[in-house]
Amino acid sequence: MSMRLPLSVSLGVAASLGLLAQSRATRPAPPQRPIERPIERVTPVDRPMDRGLESPADRRLDRTPDRPVRPAPRPQPTESRPVERAPYPRPSEPHLLRPRPLPRWVIMPTVNDWQRRDIMAEIQWMARRGSIAVHPVAEDAKVFQGESVFPAGWTAYGFAVPPGESLKVSLDHPNRGWFRLLMVNKWGDLEEGMLQNLTHTFEPVVTYTNPRKEPRAVYVIVDDPGWMSSKENPFTITVTRSWEPGKKKLDEVPVVTGIWAQK
Repeated sequence: MSMRLPLSVSLGVAASLGLLAQSRATRPAPPQRPIERPIERVTPVDRPMDRGLESPADRRLDRTPDRPVRPAPRPQPTESRPVERAPYPRPSEPHLLRPRPLPRWVIMPTVNDWQRRDIMAEIQWMARRGSIAVHPVAEDAKVFQGESVFPAGWTAYGFAVPPGESLKVSLDHPNRGWFRLLMVNKWGDLEEGMLQNLTHTFEPVVTYTNPRKEPRAVYVIVDDPGWMSSKENPFTITVTRSWEPGKKKLDEVPVVTGIWAQK
């Protein structure tokens, strides 16, 4: 005896069966296990590089044969020479330079003003282009007059000093507070035995004691930034020597050497 199900029940059963079949069809397949293979054991090769060595084949990647390496040339021994100060470039016939103009000071200089005025930088600048004019002073000259170069505001004098002797140079002028004196060697540098009046006391004076065993030439620069000296109003230079003129041999001392040339 067969039983017939209602139509609604039949349709519900059919739908359930269809969904079950669809879910089975779309379900992902289970992952397959990889095929296990026996592990092959490799015997290590005893290479030279493993022992801290390097074979010729490993030295070059392109496997090219080694080329002979030329030894580096050995440095040739050089003769040792004493190091001397390089002279300033000067032509065969020294070109006498005239000091270039400098600004005039209109207010009486103070200690700070003197420190800012670098007259030696101006002299070194001139020395690279030629020779600087200097007035050689005779050995027996004790007092003489002069004026600074206009409009530069300075001039220079040359003296010869015997070994072990002293020289003192002082300046006098109605406005001597506007002046100062500087003493340098033939290259424009300060050397042993030279004393400058660093603390300005309105008394321009410089001294030099020759500590060497041969005569020396020194140079005194008269700095006049206010242009106070002229032919009508010159300054006066007083020279005091510790030796009697004519008793020492100073003929062989060239006063005009280095950066200086006789005017």
